[in-house]
Amino acid sequence: MGYQDEAFQQRERVLLDTALALFRDRGWEQVTVAQVAEAAGIGKGTVYKHFATKESIYARLALEFSRRCLSQYRRVVIGDRALVSMREVIRQAFDLMCDNPIEVQLSLHCERPEFQERLDAGLRADFGELEQQYTELFNHFIEVAVSRGEMAPVSTEALYWGIEAGFHGVMARVAAGGFGAGCNMPDLARYLDHVADFMIAGLLGAPAVAATTARSTSSKDQKEPRS
Repeated sequence: MGYQDEAFQQRERVLLDTALALFRDRGWEQVTVAQVAEAAGIGKGTVYKHFATKESIYARLALEFSRRCLSQYRRVVIGDRALVSMREVIRQAFDLMCDNPIEVQLSLHCERPEFQERLDAGLRADFGELEQQYTELFNHFIEVAVSRGEMAPVSTEALYWGIEAGFHGVMARVAAGGFGAGCNMPDLARYLDHVADFMIAGLLGAPAVAATTARSTSSKDQKEPRS
């Protein structure tokens, strides 16, 4: 790598780190590109050589956070019970969310379809590739669990939807800053344990639910009068 390329990357790193620090201190919606440039000691015009818009900064920070999380999940070795190991990943994910609420807020914002449409093709591709990597990791846990007889075979796509919904529910709680004054919730660790257990229970119960739904649909079709 040449000197200019290295200097470019170092300057970009400074901008991202400075932006994140300001977002944590002042709120990511309130901070301007000019404020990021000033805090980083870099001209505003130079910032735009790295990031076309403030949304590009949002996207880069969200992508970096998601990649750091994925790297940690991949270090979990599947033990004797794949679903126990998967629950470990889920709890790790919840803890990472709680430790990084600003990144969670940015991630939720960046997942919005209208936001993604405004990104350049490269960033959109990065989000798509990362989503595929998460799906592959999830599928690997399920395939191992099925091969070991821990759970019955079922559509991994349907299971992924359920797991994703659970993750987004916790992300929304973290992004909102808690449960609200009127909620009678246990301490946070107990809450996250219950949610993780519920998600694993959902994986185990999914085949039975699918079979029940299929029977119900079939019965309904048989009862409908023919025209």
